[in-house]
Amino acid sequence: MLGNAKSRRVAALLAIVGAVPVFGGFHLVGLHKLYLGQRWWCLIYLALALTGSKIAWIAALFDAVFYLIQNPDEFDVNFNDEAIALDVSANPVVSVSESLRELDQLREDGLISEYEFEQKRRKLLDRIK
Repeated sequence: MLGNAKSRRVAALLAIVGAVPVFGGFHLVGLHKLYLGQRWWCLIYLALALTGSKIAWIAALFDAVFYLIQNPDEFDVNFNDEAIALDVSANPVVSVSESLRELDQLREDGLISEYEFEQKRRKLLDRIK
C-alpha cells in the first residue's frame, strides 16, 4: 500500500469529474471511491446515480471539497496507511508490538476512533501471521 500512495488531488479531481454529467445526464460518480480502494462505496454511489437521484453527485462534490481541505497527514492515515510504517526486515513481532503500543496511545489520546484503532490493529496482526 505504501508503494501505491494515493493523492488527495487525484481523489478530489475524480470526485469532481464524477459529479459532471456525461452520457445524456448520467454521472460517473464513485470513481474517487474506487481510486481510494473503497469498492462498496463506489457501488453505492453508482446505484444512487442509476436511480436518477442527485444525492450521489452532491456527495461526490462534498467529498472533493473534503479531500482538498483535509490535512495531508490525516489523508495519509485514512487512505495510505502511512501512519503505521513497519520495518519488518529486522523483527516483525517486535515492530508490530511497538506499533500496537503507538496505535493504542493514539486511541487513548483521542486522535483516532475505536473503529480506526481496530482496523489498523487487525492489519498489524495480519503482518505477523
